[in-house]
Amino acid sequence: MVRTRGATPRTPAFAWINSRTFSRTPTATHSFAWVDSMSMRAVVLSHRGVADELGHVGDWLEDGGFAVDRVYREDQPSLPAADLLVVLGSPNSVAEGFCQPPARGEIEAVRQWVTADRPYLGICFGAQVLSCALGGSVRRMATTFRAFAELDGIDPTFSELSGRWAVWHEDAISAPPGSEVLARLPHADAAFRVGRAVGLQPHIEFTSSIVERLATTVKLPDDEWRSLHDDVRANEDDHAARSRRLLDALFDRAVR
Repeated sequence: MVRTRGATPRTPAFAWINSRTFSRTPTATHSFAWVDSMSMRAVVLSHRGVADELGHVGDWLEDGGFAVDRVYREDQPSLPAADLLVVLGSPNSVAEGFCQPPARGEIEAVRQWVTADRPYLGICFGAQVLSCALGGSVRRMATTFRAFAELDGIDPTFSELSGRWAVWHEDAISAPPGSEVLARLPHADAAFRVGRAVGLQPHIEFTSSIVERLATTVKLPDDEWRSLHDDVRANEDDHAARSRRLLDALFDRAVR
């Protein structure tokens, strides 16, 4: 989670879930065989203007043939029907003692989406929401963790999680009971799956430009983000390629 200070956000009246279900039977050949390539649609939930850039995830969605609907928390959205829900970061928190009404509404919406057996990808705050929605927990850490870091305890089935990833958060996940923990950080679970839902604490979407824009938006002092930015920039192509391979693996082995 990326946290900023400022005005308290409006409480969404999340009407969220459309009752349409997606087909798992393809009618055209596609690398993502779990949906019809002519009708794949992804809904991306984010804020408007902070932590809202899709980066490498957006490139992957485009290459995979997804039409993307952007919905914004500030608009109190209802989620349209879709084959995939992607939830990005937020200045809000779902940590114990810090969770505000907008985040509680989002937790319930994600619970409904996931229990309906719909594919879900949560990144950073989106992973934290998924954990809380399914009985896990999130706690506030003493300090914000920003690093280009390797993950520990990687599930051999998902070796694509190996390598260094951009990590930026101050809330730590304990994955839900019964979930498969795919990787860890020293202080938190870093990747987990429950059925067709995946939560990733690392920002696999980040480019160095996204890091810089985000840091500028939340008015961070230069010395608090420059190291992460420089590490991502020095590994830009590798980070992009590994993000793509990881998404391919997750949706081939976990979500479809």
